[in-house]
Amino acid sequence: MTSERRDLQIERDPEFQEKEWRAQRIGIRLLALLVAAAAAGLTGMGGPLNDAEAGRQGDPVFVEFERVVRQGATSTITVHLHHAPGVVKFWVSAPYLENVRIASINPEPERVVVEQSRQVYEVQAGSADVEITFVIEHVTVGRLDAEIGLVDGPSVRLGQWALF
Repeated sequence: MTSERRDLQIERDPEFQEKEWRAQRIGIRLLALLVAAAAAGLTGMGGPLNDAEAGRQGDPVFVEFERVVRQGATSTITVHLHHAPGVVKFWVSAPYLENVRIASINPEPERVVVEQSRQVYEVQAGSADVEITFVIEHVTVGRLDAEIGLVDGPSVRLGQWALF
């Protein structure tokens, strides 16, 4: 038996190969960056950089919220109010509420009054510290700015990014 040596006739293009390797390295870096952003919470799926606060604990108005949210998904906004026991009136800016749908409010407000630039909520408080939780569905994409405050009192501003 004789053995024949055959050479494959494959064209080589070192310039193209270098470009392909460069594109692969860029793609791997972009993928790693996306995974790191998701782990940090910058894609609207929770994470340490996604949790945010407006105001300070112990202030009359203190809000906990998520910086990055997803359109069609729900997120939670927790409003902490420090006020004399009894009826507490607080408000949320109307432009923010035009871009979200409130799925639930706990505790349920006794009364909601719609004004030109805000919605005013009345809640019966048994103590000086009240915690109201809004579960919100985001219906738009982009920057969402809100302001939440006590009627005739201080307010805080917060901003969220709604992703598609």
